[in-house]
Amino acid sequence: MMDHTVQAKNGQISALYEDIHQPGKGESIPFCSHLHVQGPRCDEVGAHYHEDIEIIYVLEGTFLASVSGHEFSISSGDLLLVNSKEPHAFRRFPLCRYICLQFDPFVLFSTSRTSFEAKYIMPFIMSSSSPQRVITASELEKTNVGSLVEDANREYSEREYGFELAVRSNICQIFLWFLRKWHAQGVNMNITSSMRNEDIARLESVLTHIDQNYMHTVSAEKMASLCNMSYSYFSRFFKSSIGKTFSEYLTYVRVTEAEKLLVSSNLNVSQIAMETGFSNASYFITQFKKHRHMTPKKFKQRLLIESVAAV
Repeated sequence: MMDHTVQAKNGQISALYEDIHQPGKGESIPFCSHLHVQGPRCDEVGAHYHEDIEIIYVLEGTFLASVSGHEFSISSGDLLLVNSKEPHAFRRFPLCRYICLQFDPFVLFSTSRTSFEAKYIMPFIMSSSSPQRVITASELEKTNVGSLVEDANREYSEREYGFELAVRSNICQIFLWFLRKWHAQGVNMNITSSMRNEDIARLESVLTHIDQNYMHTVSAEKMASLCNMSYSYFSRFFKSSIGKTFSEYLTYVRVTEAEKLLVSSNLNVSQIAMETGFSNASYFITQFKKHRHMTPKKFKQRLLIESVAAV
């Protein structure tokens, strides 16, 4: 579903924003995957972008891809990597088959949300382009990357109990392979070119503070003071570093922690709201539904149904 347009400097429409995780579908999963089989005719997917990182793995045939203004021809066995928010378009040729795996960058974030992200994840997300967009079939031949993509698609399609963990594991293994490949090639993925070491340390201190105090009142003003920044500068700094506003990120952490309690405890909704820093149950329900596209109660009911079905 195309939600809104992005205007280029000359006033022309450059790309359309695509909301991949559409509300109202009962989904709380930060990734999706599908096998596309092209018919007997060519077709085109117009220029668009989205928050998700996208991986295209070609099983058969050929299609053309345009990513951030660069053209690529992708054939059987090749893999295309599109970073978060990168404009891209496709021209698909007859009988082309490929897997499209899309995932929220936050799937890669660890539970602690501290130095791990600053060292490995944020440099890629913040970069204006991917170090290598196309990985050829010959490069993938002796790796398990293709199998990981296919397995992620199978898990997502079949949706057996625990498939979310399986797909997330596959995505993390794929991303690790990319990181090690770029490192071996001497590709500099350090963000010190756009962020100073002291700013990285400040960001880590903020993430650590949020992780340890999300259940209490945590304000952007206090974090700005912690970083010795003005409120307005801190707000811009945090948004450019994380890709979310301070408020959005804090809510993301709280919803994630609430999700854990829904799975692992017998606390009611009001208790979980208080335990995770929400001002009241009503606001907690609103934010949980916004992020997970279902109420906390429905989320827990779904887990119970899936657990019973798996027995």
